[in-house]
Amino acid sequence: MEKRNRMDVFMPVLKLVWEKTRLVDARRMKREKYPEGIKEYRDIPYLDDGDMYHLLDIYMPADAGTSLPVMIDIHGGGWMYGTKEINRCYCHRLAAQGFIVASINYRLAGKVLFREQITDIFSAFGWIGENLESYGADMKNVFLTGDSAGGHFACVCAALTKSESLRKEFGIHNNPLQFNAVGATSPVVDLLSPNIILNVNLRMLLGSNLRKSPFYKYMKFDNIALPDMPPFYILTSSGDFVHSQSHKLKKVLDNLGVPNQLRDWKCRYKGKRLPHCFAVLDSASRPAEIVIREMADFFKKYINKPI
Repeated sequence: MEKRNRMDVFMPVLKLVWEKTRLVDARRMKREKYPEGIKEYRDIPYLDDGDMYHLLDIYMPADAGTSLPVMIDIHGGGWMYGTKEINRCYCHRLAAQGFIVASINYRLAGKVLFREQITDIFSAFGWIGENLESYGADMKNVFLTGDSAGGHFACVCAALTKSESLRKEFGIHNNPLQFNAVGATSPVVDLLSPNIILNVNLRMLLGSNLRKSPFYKYMKFDNIALPDMPPFYILTSSGDFVHSQSHKLKKVLDNLGVPNQLRDWKCRYKGKRLPHCFAVLDSASRPAEIVIREMADFFKKYINKPI
C-alpha cells in the first residue's frame, strides 16, 4: 500500500516534469540549426485512421540517387511524451550521413499500453517495408535507432524481429523488416530495477496490475534478448541520468555474443557533463557531430553490398 501511495503521489509530479520538458523542447526546436541539403516529407500516415500518432516523416539528402540505406528513428519521451518532431533536427543530421531516415510517431502511454505501442511501431515498419523503396531506399540495408524510451523500443523490436513466437505474444502477425544494426542512445533496458521513476512508467505501460501482465518479464531486456540480434551501437555520457542502463545493455549483448560498440562520453563540453540524449537534444554540437558520424560509420560496416 505504501508503495502504491508513493506512486500515486509521484504521478502528478511526473506530469509536471513532462510539461516543463515540452516547454524546453519548444524553445530548443525554435533555435535549432538544420544542415543544408536535406529534403523532407512530413506527416505521412502509416495507418489510415486519422490518428496523429500514426504519422511518420521521411528525410533524405536532396541530391540522393537511388538505393540509399535506411535509418528508422524512434523518439524518446518516457513512453508517455513527445512526437517525431522533437527529433526533427537530429533526423536531418542522420540523413546528412547518406541515409534515408524515417521518423515515426506512436501512441503514448496513458492512452494505450506497451503492447499497443509496439504494434504501432510494427505497423510503421510495415508501411516502410511496402513504400520506402519508391523514395529511393535500399530495403536490404535497414538500421534502427532510438533514444531513451525509444532506445528501449528499438531493443525490444530488434528481438521481436528474430522470434515468431515472441511476435505472436505481442499480437504481431507479420515481420516486414530485418535490421542490419541498431543504434541505442541513452537506452532504458531494465524497468524492473528499484527506481521510482521507472516504476511509475511501468504502471503506465502495463496497467495497475502490472505483475499480472504477460509483458511484465519483458520489461527487463535480459528476458527478451536473443543471440541472433543485429549488432548494436550504444551511446551514453557521464551526465546521463540512466548511464548505468547502457552498461547493462552492453553486458546483456556481450553475454549473448552480439557484436556491439559502447561509446561512453566522459569528457566535458563547455565545462559541463553531457546530459541524457545529448546527441539528439543538441545535435549541432561538436560532441553530437562526432557520435552521429561514428554511429553512421558503425552502420556502414554492416551494409550488404550487391554481389
